[in-house]
Amino acid sequence: MITLLLFCLLGYVVTNASSQTLSTACDHKHIAGPQGLPGPVGPQGLPGTIGSRGPPGPVGRAGPIGERGLLGPRGLKGDKGDRGNTGAQGKIGKAGSKGDKGNRGFSGVTGPAGPQGVKGAIGQQGNKGQKGEQGIQGLPGVMPIELLQKQLEDLGIIVRSQGCDCSCLHKRSPHLSSGSFTIAFAGIGFVPVYCDMETDGGGWTVFQRRKDGSVDFNREWIDYERGFGNLSGDYWLGLAPLHHLLQLSGANDLRIDLKDYSGNSAYAKYSSFNVGDSNSKYTLSVGGYSGTAGDAIVASGNSDGNVNGMKFSTKDQDNDKNGRNCAANYGGGGGWWFNSCHRTFLNGLYLSGSGSSHIHWYTWKGRSSLAFSEMKFRKKE
Repeated sequence: MITLLLFCLLGYVVTNASSQTLSTACDHKHIAGPQGLPGPVGPQGLPGTIGSRGPPGPVGRAGPIGERGLLGPRGLKGDKGDRGNTGAQGKIGKAGSKGDKGNRGFSGVTGPAGPQGVKGAIGQQGNKGQKGEQGIQGLPGVMPIELLQKQLEDLGIIVRSQGCDCSCLHKRSPHLSSGSFTIAFAGIGFVPVYCDMETDGGGWTVFQRRKDGSVDFNREWIDYERGFGNLSGDYWLGLAPLHHLLQLSGANDLRIDLKDYSGNSAYAKYSSFNVGDSNSKYTLSVGGYSGTAGDAIVASGNSDGNVNGMKFSTKDQDNDKNGRNCAANYGGGGGWWFNSCHRTFLNGLYLSGSGSSHIHWYTWKGRSSLAFSEMKFRKKE
C-alpha cells in the first residue's frame, strides 16, 4: 500500500506515455487513509412523548387462598327477644305437711225432747218424806235457730248459708263496734275478718291495711292467695277468701282510706268492685270513682299506670305487662295488680320519704310515702 502511494506521487513529474497511463490509474483508485479520532459526544436529545395506553392484558389466574384472618371484635349486644310462650303446667307437687290441729268447735244445739212415756197407775200414797236437797238445774229446752243465730252474732260469729258480710252484721246489730269477727259460710268454712262499723255508714269488710310496718308484705304468691297479718294491724285478707266473699255479697262498693306522715287524710271510693277467681289470676275490676284522693287506679291518660283489668302479680308469679317483673324490680317484693308498672301501690315498702316501691297514691301525693292505707268493700244497698 505504501509503495503504491509513493509511486502515484512520483507520477506527476514523469512525461512519457507510460506515466500518463499510471496517472490515470491513480486518479480512479482511492486508497483508504488511516482511521480518524472519534468526534465529541453530541448533546442529549429531548425526551419523546408518552405513548397511548395499551389495551388491558388478559385476567391472570387466581392466586392461592390466603391465610385465615384474626377473629374480629365481639359484636354489640342485641335487643331483648320477645317473651316466650307459657310453658306446660308442671307436675302436682307433694302434699304439704299436716296442718296444726284446729280449735275446738262450738257445742251443738240440744236435741229435741223424747216422746212422753205411758202414764203409770196411781200408787198408794206414801208417808211424807223429809225435804230433799235442791236438785241440779235442768237442761234448756229446744232453742229456735233464729235465736241461736242471733246469740252467735252477738259473740262475733256470723252464720250464713247465703251471701253476707260485715254489712249484714251491721244491719242486724247496729250497736256493734268495729272489730274482728268470724264469718261461717257453707261450703267455705270460717273466715276471720275485720269489720269497720263507723266509716261512711259502717258495714265495711276490710281486706287490706297498712298502719305501722309490723308485717312484711314482701311475700310470694301463696301468701297473697291465702292471706296473712294481724286483723287489727297490718293485714291482707287473701285473694281466695276475698273473691268468695265478693261473689256471695253480689254487687259491692270499694273504699280506700289514706293518711300521710303529716296526718293529712284522703279517700277514694268506687261504685263497682270485683276480683276474679284463681283462673283469672284474681283480675281487678273497678269503676265509678268519687272522693278526694284522685283516681290512681284507673289513672286516666296513663295507660301504663292503669291497673283496672290487671291480673295480680307477685315476685314469684309475673302476670304484669312490663318486660321485667314489677313486684321484684319496682315493688320491693310486694304483690299488686301491676300494669307496666303502676301509679298506685299500697302493698309496697313501709318507709318514709318517697319512691316507686314505697306505699303511695300518685294522684294525691305523687311518689311520697304514706303512713296509712285501708281497703274495704261493702255490699251495695
